[in-house]
Amino acid sequence: MSDIINIELKRLAKECRIYSKSRRPDFSLLRIASSLESLLKTIDPTSIAADNPLSQREHEILELVGLGYTNKEIARAFKLAEKTIEYYLSSIFKKVEATTRTEAVANALRNKWLRSS
Repeated sequence: MSDIINIELKRLAKECRIYSKSRRPDFSLLRIASSLESLLKTIDPTSIAADNPLSQREHEILELVGLGYTNKEIARAFKLAEKTIEYYLSSIFKKVEATTRTEAVANALRNKWLRSS
């Protein structure tokens, strides 16, 4: 992954942590989601790693997470229960070794397990 993408992902992760602690209410989750969406577009779809542990559905859900969708919005999009999305996210977090949504997207991008749709 290019140094620029790596730096930007670290900045976004830090911004999410600060926002989640309400230290800087001026940070916008919409802006963070837009930045992640831009980063997703820089990934070449043909460069997805062959060792990708994500199922097709997990991949689709993680793409929507990267675009800033909430669990409720994702559930609505797939016509699934919100609890089902939570289950999928739990599985995704284990597979990509993450504890937060942002970290999951960042790790999947870093490992080339995620591409822009």
